Formats: sequence, structure tokens, C-alpha cells
Amino acid sequence: MIGRWARAAFFVLLPALAVGGALAVPVLICLAGALSLRPPLLRQAFVDRPIPLLLLALLIALSALSSLWSAHAAGSLAAKLALLVPLALAFAAAAAQDARLTRAGAVAAFAVLSVLLAIEALWGLPLNRAAQPGGDYDELARNVNRGAAMHLALVWGAAAALLTRPGVAWTLAGAAALVAGAFIALQFGQTANTLGFAAGSLAFLAAFAAPRLALLGTLGALLVWLLAAPFVTPVLLGGLPADALPFSWSARIEIWNYICARILEQPWVGHGLDAARAHAPQIPVHPHSLSLQIWFETGVLGVLLAAALIVAGGRDLVRLFSENRAAAAAAAGALASLGVVGNLSFNLWAEWWLATLFIAAALVGAMGRPPP
Repeated sequence: MIGRWARAAFFVLLPALAVGGALAVPVLICLAGALSLRPPLLRQAFVDRPIPLLLLALLIALSALSSLWSAHAAGSLAAKLALLVPLALAFAAAAAQDARLTRAGAVAAFAVLSVLLAIEALWGLPLNRAAQPGGDYDELARNVNRGAAMHLALVWGAAAALLTRPGVAWTLAGAAALVAGAFIALQFGQTANTLGFAAGSLAFLAAFAAPRLALLGTLGALLVWLLAAPFVTPVLLGGLPADALPFSWSARIEIWNYICARILEQPWVGHGLDAARAHAPQIPVHPHSLSLQIWFETGVLGVLLAAALIVAGGRDLVRLFSENRAAAAAAAGALASLGVVGNLSFNLWAEWWLATLFIAAALVGAMGRPPP
């Protein structure tokens, strides 16, 4: 019972934490996960998903182990991953089983977060300015950018949950959720969010029409890009006029060209966890691409584990959701949108980003349960 109360509190607090930068969300998800942890829950999770969970554990273990040969001291990050991932996984497993609470909590959190982010967008970040008087504008903007990414992760499950309810009012509410998702994705100058929403919308709508095909297409695109990224990226970027692009995109082109060259220098085991920080100023903090980051840090071995995880996890999704249009739509929308954003923007191992991925997974899992 205490775990259920903790998860309810998580969804109550999520909007305020997200609009304020989402940096406290990992702490909250770990707390809710720890309070939800029960032996039967773990046993059932491993019975239901043994291969994907094993592959995830191996990928995290390899990433943590690679801190030993990283040029950047990444031991503390390895320890954080070892703590965050199991507890966030416990949260997602418990939340998926408690489908009624998770659906209701996620829809409510999405609605409140939509209002808060709209206020920030329309009136120049008044909430963040009030919370951090005199704060640097760029830092305040990063707060809402993280909140907008979390909003993008929630929109697909929230919209699907509303659309599955009988009645015109619920259908209109689901459509309104998608409109809110589009509005927020267009704010704060984040092209990655806009592209992510566009990709997610296509996958979401396609899954309602052809759930199996949409899931296979989305998973296939993520898999192909993961495997091909360091070889295809330089070819795709070669013809782009970097000087004519906005600074953020020309900077990305320089980062991606540089990191693709470094990947080929040590392709088998990579340069180690968080090694990009040792390559400043060519790479500011991280590669801005989860696929290139996996290649750069863990090499072919890590990429093969990640690819196997996509295949094994995707097989389960297709098997479970081929006849469940709403769940397939939530899954396809989340995979497509977060896949695009993850390959354009954020650090794969940022604690708040990992928490965002597990929140999306929890909501997709809840959508796969029978409707309340």
C-alpha cells in the first residue's frame, strides 16, 4: 500500500518538478521505486521479460565497467546508474501493474504540466523566474527544455488513455492532449522537440491504423540508425552548409563529425563511460546523440547489446500490442519521439533523462493492461 501512495505522490509532484528542470525527478522515482519494491513484483518481471531485462542489465554493467578505461573519471556516474536503473525499473514495473492509478496519474500530470509549460512559454518563464530570482536566463531555459521533453514523453500515453474511454467527450479530450503536445513541442526554440513530436505523431496515428506494422517500422528505424549512425552520419552531413545553419545545428555537425572519427579509432570497446567530457571543447559534455554515445563509450560490444535489447524488447511489444491499438499507439509514439530527441539532444546517462524513459515505459506498460 505504501508503494501505491508513493507512486500517487510521484504523479502529483511531477509537473512542478518537471517545469522546474526535472533534476529532482530521478530522486523521486528512486524513492517511489524503493517503496514499491516487493519480491513478487521482481519475480513476475523476470518471468515476463527475462531476455530484455538481462540485456538491459548487461548493457548497464558494460557501461559502468567501461568507466575503468574512460579518460574521464566516471566512477560516480557508474554508481548512480547502478542505483537509478534498478529502482526506476521497479517503479515502472509496479506502475504498469497498477494500470488504473498510472493512467489517471499520468493524464493528470500531463494536463497540469501542459498548463505550467504554456504559462512559461506565453509569459517569459514567470514560474522559473519566481523560483530563481536573478537566475541566468540560459539556465532557466534549460529547465523548461527538460520539462518540455518530459511533456513529450507523457503525451502519447495520456492521449491513448483518454481515447480508449467511451464517449465523445473522452475522444475530444484525447485530441486536446495531442494539440497540447504539439503546442508545447513548438515552444522554447527546441527544434528537436518539434521533430520528435512530428515523428511521434506519425507513429502514433499509424499504430491506430496498423499497430503491428507501426511498431515494426518504428523499432526497425531505431535499430538501423543505431547500427549505422557512425558510418552514415558523415555522409549525410557532408553536403550540409554548416555555416548557413543556426549555431546550435552547426555545432552539432562539428560534434558529430568529430565523434564519428573518434569512434573509428577505438571501435571494439569504445572510449569508456562519459569519456566525451575529456574531449572538450570539441565535445561539450556529451555527443548529443544516444546512438553515437553508445558507439563512442562502449564500442561494438555495447552497440550489439543495445541492438539485441531493441530486438528482444520490440518482439515482446509486437507480440503483446498487435491487437491493442491504443497501447501500440502509446508505445510507437513514445519510441519515435524519444528516439528522435535522444539522437539530437540529451546525454543518454543524464539521470533526469533516464527517469523520463522509465516514466514513458511505465505508462506504455499500463496501457497494455485491461482498461480500468
